[in-house]
Amino acid sequence: MMSDDTRLARRLEVVSVSPTLAVMMEARALRERGVDVIDFGPGEPDFDTPGNIKQAAIAALAANQTHYTDTGGILELRRAIAGRYAGAQGGAWGPDEVITGCGGKNVLFLAAMALLEPGDRVAIYAPYWVSFPEQVKLCGAEPVIVSTKENDGFVSRARDLEAHRGIKAIIVNSPCNPSGAVIPADEVERLAAFAAKSGCWLISDETYDTFHYGPGTFASFASQRAGLKERLLLVNSLSKTYAMTGWRVGYALGPRPVIEAMRKIQSHDATHTSSISQAAAVAALTGPQDSVAAMREEYRRRRDELVRSLNRIRGIACMLPPGSFYVFPNVTGAMTALGCATSIEFGRRLMAEIGVATVPGEAFGMPGFVRLSYALSLDRIRAGVERLRGLLGAREG
Repeated sequence: MMSDDTRLARRLEVVSVSPTLAVMMEARALRERGVDVIDFGPGEPDFDTPGNIKQAAIAALAANQTHYTDTGGILELRRAIAGRYAGAQGGAWGPDEVITGCGGKNVLFLAAMALLEPGDRVAIYAPYWVSFPEQVKLCGAEPVIVSTKENDGFVSRARDLEAHRGIKAIIVNSPCNPSGAVIPADEVERLAAFAAKSGCWLISDETYDTFHYGPGTFASFASQRAGLKERLLLVNSLSKTYAMTGWRVGYALGPRPVIEAMRKIQSHDATHTSSISQAAAVAALTGPQDSVAAMREEYRRRRDELVRSLNRIRGIACMLPPGSFYVFPNVTGAMTALGCATSIEFGRRLMAEIGVATVPGEAFGMPGFVRLSYALSLDRIRAGVERLRGLLGAREG
């Protein structure tokens, strides 16, 4: 029982703990009790960080690069990040228009703190990454949830924003966590045009941009920089692309005033991400990229098999996602078969009865679905599917 003199800040009343982390902790507790849990929950590559990146970190340690760095990140890293987008149609960013932080999540929160005030309205497409609305609420702003459609591949559409007025910012995520949806090039143009016309900010989280399986090439909002006239903030991370989740390196590219504001906030928070991680990040961005291609092809193989297998199970319908390393099947039929009123209850049944961990759709603003990560070995994927089939039965016909 908390006494009156230890009351927490009221802002926490509207924020919940990350549901993905909650599932991870529940799965860990079961493992500690000896249960063999097949965990489709984590949003983390099951690959090791490539050797050249680890060697760069070791070299940085040997050279005693263990002191404070520039708040926005070392110049060499900011140049490497800017260089990644040098071919964008909207023109290159300079290193003074780049900031690094402690992962993409931290950078997004710095952006929210720099741009949002109490009463601001922020459009967020559902299904959404779990931290988008929570970060907006922590700033006192209001998330405006815009639903996408399963029969449209969960694609974020500009037309669905027309009904919403007074929007300060739009947050888009392509490829999307949790659905794997990718915004096509023509819709990228429409969303950018809407933002330019309405004068709102467009924040594009492109953390999974290297895990796009086609058709065609990935359409980054970097191509729309010129048309948005300094209203674009592009956010990315090295966590997924280079299997560097624990290294905590994320970044943003945007207008100098916003980048400077984010630097100011970070100077009173984390100061900067690890100096050793920054040295490793330079090697990641400027070194060989064959590991990225290898991961992408392995994820494609896993995705194809997982989707085929899920669609053979009674009560589950799963689209083939064009990006990320998640699938987001509709499980309403399976919920009915098990007598579950919510996908939260469905997920708990899977965990308790067959030791399969998933993340319920409610966490992403889309009840009736669950997210499964295929960032685990094919053997474990196949074992998990067999458990699901054993519980739910095979689809007829």
